Amino acid sequence: MRKKQKYKLKGFTITEVLVTLVLTSIAITLSYSTLTYIQKLFYNYKDQNRFINEYTTLKKRFDFESLNAKLIIEEGENKFVIKRDSGDVSVEINEKIILLKKGEHCDTFHIEAKNIKKEYEIMKNPVWTGRLINQLMFETEFTKQKFNFYFYKNYDASVKLALDKTEDSGRN
Repeated sequence: MRKKQKYKLKGFTITEVLVTLVLTSIAITLSYSTLTYIQKLFYNYKDQNRFINEYTTLKKRFDFESLNAKLIIEEGENKFVIKRDSGDVSVEINEKIILLKKGEHCDTFHIEAKNIKKEYEIMKNPVWTGRLINQLMFETEFTKQKFNFYFYKNYDASVKLALDKTEDSGRN
């Protein structure tokens, strides 16, 4: 008589396969959400880095220009001219950007200036009254954190005396 051979197949049960699929899908979901969170952090870091670089560059440029400036004159609403020996620098503070123009070169700073305050040098000559900037201040905000921008120009008495004696050269 022949013996019947029993074959036993080795493999996974359907339950084991389903458990493996569920655990794999959970791991993929968690890793994807972590990746999305990390990408968001890097984007915020990049945006913050851009703001800080532009803010510090603007501050350095203003400080450099004021040290070398003879006069800082208000030409219009939030438009200023920094008069220097080597040429004039135009500053324009718009709603969302600040422009610094020198000759053909223009630098754009994506900084939103709020609460702009100006203080003027006290002058006897009415041509210069309310035009010669002594202090310029404004606030800017990044992710609900406020930054104060402060700019100061100190004038020599000889410059003020010379300007008080001029008739209409301030409009040039």
